[in-house]
Amino acid sequence: MSPSPEVLTSLREFAARGRVLVALDFDGVLSPLVDDPSAARPLPEASAALERLVATTDVALVSGRDLDDLRACANPPAGVVLVGGHGTQSSLEGAAGGQSLSGAETDLLQRLGAALDEIAAGRDGVHVERKPMSAVLHTRRASRPDAESATQAALAGPATWDGVHALRGKEVVELGAVELGKGAGLLRLRERLTGEGPAVEAVLFAGDDVTDENAFTALSPEGGDLTVKVGDGETAAVLRVGSPVEVAELLNTLADLRP
Repeated sequence: MSPSPEVLTSLREFAARGRVLVALDFDGVLSPLVDDPSAARPLPEASAALERLVATTDVALVSGRDLDDLRACANPPAGVVLVGGHGTQSSLEGAAGGQSLSGAETDLLQRLGAALDEIAAGRDGVHVERKPMSAVLHTRRASRPDAESATQAALAGPATWDGVHALRGKEVVELGAVELGKGAGLLRLRERLTGEGPAVEAVLFAGDDVTDENAFTALSPEGGDLTVKVGDGETAAVLRVGSPVEVAELLNTLADLRP
């Protein structure tokens, strides 16, 4: 199945530009969503498309995952840039993406982890992940009552503390000791690539989660950027595809169109 006429027209216009950046969320975009995040893997068709695309185009994966976790699960082709931690980490800039925590931020991060541990305790399937800049409550494997109660406890409790930057995604609540946002990370990457060579004329970003809306709104469709929502739900994205299978088809079509 090929992309819809609307998507195909947009891809042709995007592909005709000079230097472009294709940036993609991982979970729910290149990989189907799974109960165990460590078991997520890209569809073979998506991996093949990245191999083809990176030969002509700047490609990045922009994820909420920690860089090491993203690298292990995505196993991207050489040349693909990784942006993790909701924009706070970059494979071009080191594990912390050029940021370091102050003493107060380090203390806050420890307190956030401890608070989420207390929320997860006694709720089967709820667990806490530590990242360099944030702590994350995962509820995908929990019963719906436990997932909802844990989420509400996090949002009503540590998410409200001074200095905390909260993001709510699909079955996760991420609490950062620094500002989080894929949009800012994506714009920093664009600036860096432009500073090292020809200007990046346009960016395509595809994402499925509510946390990806931050990146959609940071880009400019009027300026030639493309934003693609994967799946259902309200969105600021201009285009929509239904599933990771359709993302792989989109990427392979773009690889065909790129000179």
